[in-house]
Amino acid sequence: MISEFNKTLNCKICKKKGIIIFKKNYTDKALITFLKKYYGIRKFKFFKNRLKNAEFKLLQCNHCKFIWQQNSPKDKFSLDLYDKIIDKKKSLIKSKTKFSLRKNKNSHEINFIINQFKDPKINILDFGAGWGHWLNSGDKSKFNPYALEMSKHRKKFILDSGINVIDYGKLDKYKEFFHFIRLDQVVEHVDDFKIIFKLIKKLAIRDCIFYLSVPDGSDIIKNKDQIRLEKGAVQPLEHLNCFSRYSLIKILKLEGFKKISFFEIILMHIKNWLKGEINISLFLIDIRDCFYSTSIKFKLR
Repeated sequence: MISEFNKTLNCKICKKKGIIIFKKNYTDKALITFLKKYYGIRKFKFFKNRLKNAEFKLLQCNHCKFIWQQNSPKDKFSLDLYDKIIDKKKSLIKSKTKFSLRKNKNSHEINFIINQFKDPKINILDFGAGWGHWLNSGDKSKFNPYALEMSKHRKKFILDSGINVIDYGKLDKYKEFFHFIRLDQVVEHVDDFKIIFKLIKKLAIRDCIFYLSVPDGSDIIKNKDQIRLEKGAVQPLEHLNCFSRYSLIKILKLEGFKKISFFEIILMHIKNWLKGEINISLFLIDIRDCFYSTSIKFKLR
């Protein structure tokens, strides 16, 4: 039987050999219980045969502390996972609820980005846009919204909402095009995430602002003996990469980016305030993210 998984033994950042910190066979009762609960019993039956002879195995790099799943779903399995296995209705309702509660905050985030540029209308890309709700939180008369998304159901929904959907096969049309690129809860899902960083460099204008957010795996790195089967930073099948702030900044540096500094963040907010957009909550979040979280604003080096 052909394996449904790719195998990665060496650290994706340092290239050093990883050590096993956790493993369970996908036939393990506790793992099956989690998958049934998360995806639903009917959906689990749809893909359980694809898990035969496979292990959920976590490796860690002793050098940069990055953690990854040794066995990650191949492209076909991964596409089926996000387009057929995950419940679309539940996913849409969850996204609507989340972004309706944050619509005002999201609108301020978009205005903040717009105010950093002199251009009359900037181009914003939500890379891994989900259902497109973040882009739809802003006033689209002030910017050109673009979405990149794998799921065909989500792409149709996004397109119907008035957002430009980019085809992966036509990305060459958008070289040095975007002023802002957002990657929110995306990189942890992608096995070879370096491809993403190479891609966004091509799509960005020289002064592009990037925003990246991933689940914070710091607690798992500190407490490896307490790893649990749950939705979180090392979720089976989906969260293939587990970052700490240190490993995240390390990969950004290696790929030719640099974190926007505390001083630069202050100047950006002053520019925002001078244009009449004052939001203390957004300012405090940006200050926190400068020092503590795995949500980072960065730029080309």
